[in-house]
Amino acid sequence: MKKRIRQAIRMGALLQSVVLLAGCGANGSTSSGSSTSASSNTSSAASSVSSDTSAADTEVSLPLVDEKTTLTLWTPMDANAASIVDSLGDTEFFQKLEEKTNVHIEFQHPAIGDEASAYNLMIAGGELPDMIKNSGPSYVYPDGLDAAVDDGYYMDLTDLIQKYAPHYMAALEKAGEEDENLKRSAYTNDGRMVGIYQIMSEQQGPYAGMYVRKDWLDDLGMDTPVTYDDWETMLTAFKDQEGATAPLTLSYTGYDAFANALNAGYGVSNTFYQENGVVKYGPIESGWKDYVEMMHRWYSEGLIDPDFMSTNAVLPDNAMVTTGKTGAFCSIYTLIAAYEGANSDPNAEYVPVPAPKVNAEDTVKLNMYYLLGPCITVSADSPNAELCVKWLDYLFSEEGALLANYGTEGDTFEYQEDGTPVFTSKVTANEDYTFAQAMAYFTMPPSRVCLQDWKRELAAVPEKDLVSYDIWAEAGTENCLPDVSAMGISSDENKEYSKIMTDVTTIVNEKTSQFITGVISMDEYDDFIAQLKQMNVDRAVEIVQTVYDRFQAR
Repeated sequence: MKKRIRQAIRMGALLQSVVLLAGCGANGSTSSGSSTSASSNTSSAASSVSSDTSAADTEVSLPLVDEKTTLTLWTPMDANAASIVDSLGDTEFFQKLEEKTNVHIEFQHPAIGDEASAYNLMIAGGELPDMIKNSGPSYVYPDGLDAAVDDGYYMDLTDLIQKYAPHYMAALEKAGEEDENLKRSAYTNDGRMVGIYQIMSEQQGPYAGMYVRKDWLDDLGMDTPVTYDDWETMLTAFKDQEGATAPLTLSYTGYDAFANALNAGYGVSNTFYQENGVVKYGPIESGWKDYVEMMHRWYSEGLIDPDFMSTNAVLPDNAMVTTGKTGAFCSIYTLIAAYEGANSDPNAEYVPVPAPKVNAEDTVKLNMYYLLGPCITVSADSPNAELCVKWLDYLFSEEGALLANYGTEGDTFEYQEDGTPVFTSKVTANEDYTFAQAMAYFTMPPSRVCLQDWKRELAAVPEKDLVSYDIWAEAGTENCLPDVSAMGISSDENKEYSKIMTDVTTIVNEKTSQFITGVISMDEYDDFIAQLKQMNVDRAVEIVQTVYDRFQAR
């Protein structure tokens, strides 16, 4: 308890900054990372949660307790669920979960948009629920999970997980076989298991990438573009022969903020990446200059939306797409059906295309990259720690994961002939709820701790758009870096790193766009690099290298 008192003093300074930010109108926000629209197409999109991820035929004895027991859980509310219920405890899924486990969850939901400050207030108050959902960097203990244990807030769950969470451990081992970084991220720098993380039953592919107008390609007799030269030829034809006034639409930053799709072909990320273990920052590497020079030439030739800098959007304006002003852009696979349905040209068809590269034989090694999802920790003072771990582990068992992902057989899902579950119309075409709302009501919402089958969300995506994942996945992730928060950056490191990178990122975004549009001459590019060096960007690279090396040593 003395540790908590000392820590509360330190948290006071943090809370002051939170209050000041709130007074200035700052809003904290969270995203589930999965936005879907209603559709009745269940086709073959959904895949089952593999039984290989359950522990070696370990049975789950239900109910978990003979007498109904209440556990408290602090967790932000799912936005889709919030539109139809006041608490996740009011959803059919959590009511059925309670029936099976005999565990009642008393939810503590912070106000949507106020999660970060609510988390900090809870920590500073010192009265913690049994379980807390953590998701960096918005609501996570500021000094890291090891510090949360040392300061007396969170419990070291290492022994409890190894004893009472066999299904979670099996899922973690399987994930680690696919990518060692996934397993590493479940442990702290001190080798502890402080939280139980969301794990995907199958690694998710990239959900965003480049699209082009296929009907225009067909009209022009062109193949899918592969190289940057192919892209320039295609965009020129879109402008000259298809009447596009903005052949290519860019994010306001001048690059694809989602998957590095436009710049990865030059071997650089828009942020930190690594080559053979050596950390680099893309915008100070020569490949970034090559990318910017090319984009400047395209802009000068009328191949890029002349007003791309005028908004803060990272996705194209709907009107630009649906009125035929643009023929190439970065977007998310769930939006394509809407673009086509609202298009003024009934023949409009958009197809995903791989990231462009300099030479056709080149290999692109940068893409979207995921580690484990959010985690749930247990309060150091919880008298129910063992039950918390058992309850969470049930969501990684074959039976529990099926309930979490698809609900109840014969009601919210049916099995196909090949044994895979698919949603019924109660979820995909509910009279009262959108598909996203129905998923949040009848099943575990996305971005929650369980063994999650992300493919269930594809039930709302037309079958022709499902190929997007395979196309974009042609770019690998060999040179990707996990986010520093996921790799366990320390509080002192993060203070220095954040101070540097807040200003560096602002300058990179501003000047990349200005170089592309010609507001700043390319003759001044060396001065731009010198400015970043003066802002200590090299020190930020050193910090990330230290964090990465330590992460790899776990």
